[in-house]
Order: sequence, then structure tokens, then C-alpha cells
Amino acid sequence: MKKKSRFVSLCAALALTTTLAACGGGDNGNESAAPSGSGESGQQDIKLKFVSWWSYLKPEHLQVFEEENPGIRIDYEYVPPGDSYFNKIKALSASNELPDVFATQDANFDSLAKAGEILDLTEALGTPAYDKEASWRDTINPVLMSSLANQLSAEADAANHAWGIPFGAVSVVVVYNKTMFDELGISAPTTWEQFEQNNEKIKAAGNIPMSFNGKLGWNKWWYEYLLDQTIRDVKPEDYASGAAKLTDPGVVEAFDKIKQMWDDGVFDPGGFTNGPEETQALFVQQKLAQYMVVPENFVKYLTENIPEGIEIGAYALPGYKGLTPNRAIGGASNVAVVSAKSTHQEAAIKFAKFLTSEKLYQLLSSENVVPSTIGYQPPEGDLIMGAFAEAIEGGFTEPHIPSGPNSEQTLKDAMAQILLNNVPTADALAEAQKKIDK
Repeated sequence: MKKKSRFVSLCAALALTTTLAACGGGDNGNESAAPSGSGESGQQDIKLKFVSWWSYLKPEHLQVFEEENPGIRIDYEYVPPGDSYFNKIKALSASNELPDVFATQDANFDSLAKAGEILDLTEALGTPAYDKEASWRDTINPVLMSSLANQLSAEADAANHAWGIPFGAVSVVVVYNKTMFDELGISAPTTWEQFEQNNEKIKAAGNIPMSFNGKLGWNKWWYEYLLDQTIRDVKPEDYASGAAKLTDPGVVEAFDKIKQMWDDGVFDPGGFTNGPEETQALFVQQKLAQYMVVPENFVKYLTENIPEGIEIGAYALPGYKGLTPNRAIGGASNVAVVSAKSTHQEAAIKFAKFLTSEKLYQLLSSENVVPSTIGYQPPEGDLIMGAFAEAIEGGFTEPHIPSGPNSEQTLKDAMAQILLNNVPTADALAEAQKKIDK
């Protein structure tokens, strides 16, 4: 029978400890919020509607908020991620029934901001945080706030508005089979040269060095990461102005490197069609040594299903060209927003503060959620969450490809031509540029 690794058990114990401590209530450091024991203006039993796709948020977590804020109840609805979630939000928006607080991201976030359907939190960010004396803004990682603003178009005027707050951070690290590494006499790499040397030793031992994850498009992480090292100063608007093209040497260099790694057998040979399920299976079967992955449920599956006695760790991928800071793939993809038409905005803001509080992130420590707060310290001995926290210290990569709805698909098609059909890199990128130009 497969069992949890030792550090997961430790995380669960820590989560239990902090849960018991959190239930004690106390001052939440927010003078502008409704007083304890009553709702706004003395009303009782305010009911806030909250909708998200965040499956790791459980009723017992929200109960902590309710116990600390008598008179406010959270009516929570979980909706599976993807089209079903965003279609529901669009329907609620069309019927003028948006939840008081809800999750959003990317294009949906931008459209809500431009339409004025979500509350500008700029003033609220200057008030005390939920469980700290500092202002709410000063407790949020500024790198994540910038990442959140990058999701918005010029019309949303992110420079003068705060349309939402980042709920947790999403970063990408490499989870690896530490037991296998120890047996091969290798360690987590700190340079690209060491990374390549490790891959050679793993391959020589008969194992797959690295994941590719093409089914969900996670393979784009490779060109996003490499382009941040080869053309860091290039922005999407540079392609629109003609100052940059996909045929430029830095772009070709990045895709050539992916091609070299593919031809050298570094990646999972079924990587173009394999997604998380297939990749996870390869990893827990100890056929795949390294898995580039996001946190939360994906990591939890690995830690709960790896065979007993096998230790796993994680590291941030080192810079391909040694360019610093070595920025990570990721950002603030999970955004919590408050409806501009909520009839209980004061209570809704208070709950939004709870969603980014140190208290809640402690409760979520066993769920592998990377907090969006400053100064996060992972549970002692948790090698994986420590790596996710380290990965965001240098900030996040920015887009270095043309903007537009078809740009990512165009580059995905080009990568398939390069890797699977052996079309020369420069030729495939020239064809992609023609499509972008149209």
C-alpha cells in the first residue's frame, strides 16, 4: 500500500495545531470592519455569497471566519474550474446576481474590471490587514500585485485601481525523486550546466529525466522560461510595432534549446499527449525522475501516492544563461474580487482580507497552497513548499511573445513542427510569424 511521505504527515500535524489556535478568535486588526457580535450597522446574520473553484478551501476553514465574526455567515459554492466556472460567473453577471466575493482570473477579470462590476479595493488596501497591524497592502507580496495588474488591459487602468487581490501564488518548480538522485550521486542543480549533467546521468540509468506535459499546454512553460533568459527585454507590443519578430536570434535560440533537449531524450517521449494524470503516474512509478509542476492538488497527489521509503524534494529551475534575477513561471493567477453591487461591502472586504490572512494560509499549509503574503515560512522540513516559496523571490517571467488570442496556439503548433516533424526551427518560426502578421 502506498503511504504519505514523512513531511506530509508533519504538515498535517502543523495544520491541525494552527487550526486549534485559530479557533480562539481575537482582534483581527481591522477597525473599519463590523464590530464583533454584529453585522453592519448593528444588523445580525449578514450572509455573504462566495463562489470559487478553489477545491482546497473547506467549510471548516470558512467556519473559522464565522466564529471570529459573529453575525456574518458565508454561503459558499464550489464550482469546478474551467469553462463551467467562468460560464457561471458570466451568467450571474448578466442577471445582476454576482456573488459578494468570488474568484476570477485573466480575461474574465479584465472584462469585469472594465465593466465596473467589481469593487476598486485601493482605499481598503490602506486599512489594517485581517490579522496584522500593518496595512492590508503591506502584507501582500508586491510581485504578485504586479502580476495581477499585468492581467488587465489598458482600459482597466490598473495603475490607479486595485480591482482584486491575489489569493495565493502560483509558481512552477521541479519536483524530483530525491531517493533516485541520492542513488545516482547527484543533487538538486543550482546551475544549468549541473541540470544538464544530472539529466545525462538519469537517462544513462534508464529513467526519463524530465516531464513535458503537452496535453494541457504546460509545455509552453519551457519556451516562456527560456525566452525570459534569451530576450528578457522584449515585450508583446514590440511584435505589434515590428521591433521584434519570432525569427529573431533570441527566439530561435530558445526553441533550438528545447529541440536539443527533445532530441537528447531529456523529455518524456509521450510528453506531447501526456497531461498531469499520465505524468503523475510516471513519477510515482519512479520512471520519471523530475516533474515540472504547479503546487496545490498536483503536489498533494505526488506526496500521497509515492511509495513508502521514497523521498521527494523540489527546486527552482536554474537560469539557462545565468541571467539574474532568475524569474519563475507563475504569478497571481487566482484573484479574489468583491462585487461592486454587494449590499454588504464592508463585510465582504473583511472576508476578502481573511482570504489573504496569515491565519488562513496556516490552515492551508497541508494543501500546498503558496501564500500571497510577505514573509511566508513553510512548515519545517517541507522541502517542496520551501522550493515554491524560493521560486517567487526573483519575481515572475513576463510575456515575451506576441499578444492576441491565437498567439499561444501558433507557437504550440510551431513547437510541434520543430519537435515532431523535424522542421528547422527558423522555418517553423518564420511560418508562425506569417500567421501572427495576418
